[in-house]
Amino acid sequence: MQSKSRSMHFITKQVSSIFLLMLSGWVYAQPNPQSIELSKIVPIADVHMHTYRQNPRSAKWWHEMMDANGVMWGGAVGDYREDVQAELGNRYIPAVGQPEFFRVFFKDGRSGLTDPENETFKDLYARSEILFKEGKIKGFGEFHTDNHSSGPPGIRRSIRTDNPAMRKFYEIANRYGGFVQIHAEFDGDFEKDILNLSTDYPNTTTVLSHCLSTKDTDYPAAILSKRKNIVCELSSLGAVHVSLLNIPRSPHAFDSGGLYRNWIKFIETYPDQVLLGSDPCCGIDAAYSEIITELRSNVLSYLSPVTIEKVANKNAVRIFSLKNN
Repeated sequence: MQSKSRSMHFITKQVSSIFLLMLSGWVYAQPNPQSIELSKIVPIADVHMHTYRQNPRSAKWWHEMMDANGVMWGGAVGDYREDVQAELGNRYIPAVGQPEFFRVFFKDGRSGLTDPENETFKDLYARSEILFKEGKIKGFGEFHTDNHSSGPPGIRRSIRTDNPAMRKFYEIANRYGGFVQIHAEFDGDFEKDILNLSTDYPNTTTVLSHCLSTKDTDYPAAILSKRKNIVCELSSLGAVHVSLLNIPRSPHAFDSGGLYRNWIKFIETYPDQVLLGSDPCCGIDAAYSEIITELRSNVLSYLSPVTIEKVANKNAVRIFSLKNN
């Protein structure tokens, strides 16, 4: 009887081991040598690089971090800093609006975020028009319209993305071929809203922060497949952010084992609509080098060489009209 029990236990362990191997094979893929080498040296456009005003990091510090990590361009989210712009020149992707968006939320709540007559927004609309005309900014963001389960609890909220205040941002961006970067989570309302906005403002590019903060690539695919002027970026989807920010979940898209197979398939299906981002938010900017290294080794090296170059920089160069100094 004991012998039979031991045999059953052995068989169970064997089956479990085989299942785990199969699961591992489903989740992970092996990078090819050409992609590994290219991922080490390809220039990167970091389209989720926060350079907060309240941070002690100087413009020179950001310049040095970018140079040390092969990041040619960076920005596309708040805060807008003229000192960083002066330091980086054409390497900066300047965006406005994130501090003001938070200010409205903390002062006036969710209802304030949809009101185009809010005084903070009215000032922002006017200032952004001037900055666009002077060629000093390229877009707006990051705007958190629905982060009800992502990001720090104190800043979570959910509003309709298609609202009068947001339409004003899209209208302004549309006149200048600009962008709006949005942090949101997927549901039917958001899909409807973002598709409507992208249709009504065809010259505005929507950048979906963190590819909608999800493990399920069907969600961003449902949107990217319908509109060419919507793209997404891959920041905060890996193990580094989960570890440094003590996020109580597993990584969404990649870890030390590499880029998950469903994400490889997603990126290779939409190679012209996926970009890279670091998101050095929330006090983890000191880990900038670690974040970029993770993107190179655990994301780029698992893609085809042609897709590597598009995701690393070519898409951003096209979308944001980037130039070298």
